Amino acid sequence: MASRTAAVSMIGLAMLLAATACGRNETVSTQPVPGASRTTAPTAGATGPSASASPSGSSRATGTTACATKHLRWKLTRADNRSHGAPTALLSARNTGSRPCAFDGYPELDVYVGKGPSVSSTPKSTKPVRVVLNGARAVEFPVFYVPTATQHGSCFIPGRDSPRISVRPPHAAARDYGAFVRLTDAGGRRLRAQVCGTTMQLGSPRPR
Repeated sequence: MASRTAAVSMIGLAMLLAATACGRNETVSTQPVPGASRTTAPTAGATGPSASASPSGSSRATGTTACATKHLRWKLTRADNRSHGAPTALLSARNTGSRPCAFDGYPELDVYVGKGPSVSSTPKSTKPVRVVLNGARAVEFPVFYVPTATQHGSCFIPGRDSPRISVRPPHAAARDYGAFVRLTDAGGRRLRAQVCGTTMQLGSPRPR
């Protein structure tokens, strides 16, 4: 009788120890593992890279670095075609780096005279744009503005004031202040910039 009681006691003790060990394992398994990935699993129905891409197709979402001023060569060329509705100039940017970079949106083009009058560009369309530039490739934006005064009018930024022109890529880094660019003709001869209206618009990009 005493031996049976001891056996039952030993079995009970073994069961108690097993339950305690099991409870400890469950507690540990719910804790974060150091160094484990925190990436959220794709939601149902999402497939491929588009599942994480933003509506504007941001560079961060696709892994392509945004184009920076230090890797871009800008040109602003007066357009030869002066027919109605044609752009006044063409703004182009060439990727001089060895790696691809992305234009997610429109650059910022500014024409100004010191601390005086200034005109900043706005997109002609609200549709999101994305252009990936491989090494040595370029993108071109048509620029629309009024370059000459009417018969009895005047220019908001006259050429005689020698205005400056600056440009920044879209989504520029905090310390990317852009670059100065000169207006030239198709042959590369420098021209004086003159903006007679108060608006300047950029058309849709054209990869070159």
